[in-house]
Amino acid sequence: MTEGYYIAPPDLDSGEQMKALVQPFCSSALCLFPGVRPSSEEYRKAILIITGNGPDQFPALLENPALPKSTPILQLLSDESKAFAAPHHGNRLIDCLVIPVSREIFRQRVLFLCKVQKISAEHQANFATLDKQLNALSTRDPLTGLFNRRHLTTSLAEMIATAEDKDTDLALLLFNIDFFNKVNKAKGLHFGDFILNELAARLTVASRDVDSCYRFSGEDFVVVMPGADLDEAGRIAKKISRACSEQSYIYGKKKQQITISAGIASLREHRPKNHDDFITMAETALFMAKAYGRNRMYVYSPQAAKGELSPKKSLSFLKETLGHIMEKTRISVIDSLRLLAHNVAGPEHLAHISAVSHYVTLLGKQLGLPEQHVQTFQNAITLYNSFRSLLHNDLLVKPGKLSHEERKTIGDLPFKLTELTNIFDYFSNERNVLLCHGEKYDGSGYPQGLKGDEIPLGARIFSIVDAVAAMNADRPYRRRLTSEEIVRELTNEAGKQFDPFLVAQLLTVIEKNRLFDLDPAVLQRAREEVFATFSAEQP
Repeated sequence: MTEGYYIAPPDLDSGEQMKALVQPFCSSALCLFPGVRPSSEEYRKAILIITGNGPDQFPALLENPALPKSTPILQLLSDESKAFAAPHHGNRLIDCLVIPVSREIFRQRVLFLCKVQKISAEHQANFATLDKQLNALSTRDPLTGLFNRRHLTTSLAEMIATAEDKDTDLALLLFNIDFFNKVNKAKGLHFGDFILNELAARLTVASRDVDSCYRFSGEDFVVVMPGADLDEAGRIAKKISRACSEQSYIYGKKKQQITISAGIASLREHRPKNHDDFITMAETALFMAKAYGRNRMYVYSPQAAKGELSPKKSLSFLKETLGHIMEKTRISVIDSLRLLAHNVAGPEHLAHISAVSHYVTLLGKQLGLPEQHVQTFQNAITLYNSFRSLLHNDLLVKPGKLSHEERKTIGDLPFKLTELTNIFDYFSNERNVLLCHGEKYDGSGYPQGLKGDEIPLGARIFSIVDAVAAMNADRPYRRRLTSEEIVRELTNEAGKQFDPFLVAQLLTVIEKNRLFDLDPAVLQRAREEVFATFSAEQP
């Protein structure tokens, strides 16, 4: 045996000697042999550890925090029975070569372990990235990028404990966008999402670096301010309010100004029992800010809530709170009905409701109607189409004409809708629209044969926009009508099925908003025909 071709026991006596043997084909290997005392940096950079240490020295090596888990270890031993065998050492590869061993086999084993290290390092990096992404998904709100409510409930408890240990203060700000639900309904959910996202960006800039910001729920946000007493929290809250409210939110052609109402609570001043109690205090202060008129901040004070409010103001606060609850309940009922109907009727149901609601909004704006009236009409639209799909979807999707009995079943729908909405007292305004939806302007409709202005305005509006949305969609029994055919149908039914004044206004809406691709001359002729209807009605 030619000793120069082998790694022999004498080669293990010196770290420098082993390093000289490995250097030509693996310069990044770290050789732990006598005379070598590597630094933490050398451990971190090593792609392979080569050692002749016995089992008793391995635990300290494996517990070294500077040694990456992806770095394999190669033992060179004269007795294989002395190889280290740990019951658990994670995913780290620990290999063993019994010497003497040929230098070629040693070289091949080292090169193989270097490849293993590269794959393992990539795996560890990918795992770390994935873990970071999963952590972000579980703690961040996907729309705004702020921390979410789940993260608040865990981090707030820790921040309270830290503040108490250090004997420092901690302030909690909870604020809400005023009338945000109305913004969503008037200008659409996409614009509402834009406002939330933009507000989150402004909030991040306006708050301090040590503060943490959260999206608590829909339009509710929380800022936790370590070390801030009530005075400093008030100053920060004012800065945040200005940042959120002074500049309009502009998205395309849409523009909106908002205000916020805020509640503030302090760890030192109010002594919450736990993090839930802390949040409840801030929520109570927020309700007080809204009861006093919105667009303001209120510091939590149970004594002030009991003593400063006059009976009149207490009633106002209670009405505000109950109104908020009832509005959320109303929205929840409508959303639930819409979802139930969607499960029965499919996406066409939501598409129809969306189209009719859009037309109602445009026509209401053209007529200068108050926003709450338009909202009532939109609620009626959702209730009507949802109940109709839930009760008679089999008839709605039936191809061909309905039989006499089937038409009678559909004709009874207003009474069924009235009975169903009687369950909900807060749909009294919508109920009147639903009952009269089938009435015609000339008095030939049902169920009461009302004529002209005897028919509630909401029902007249509903009738015409519902018809336009239906004509502009494919149906099982007919194709979608062309734009010219829709205008012709509106003109023909002016004074018969539809209020001629509303037909004229809707033609203007169609032209102003370019709802259909039409020659302006077509619309002009249609208007002239509708105006002739007005003249014919004069005595």
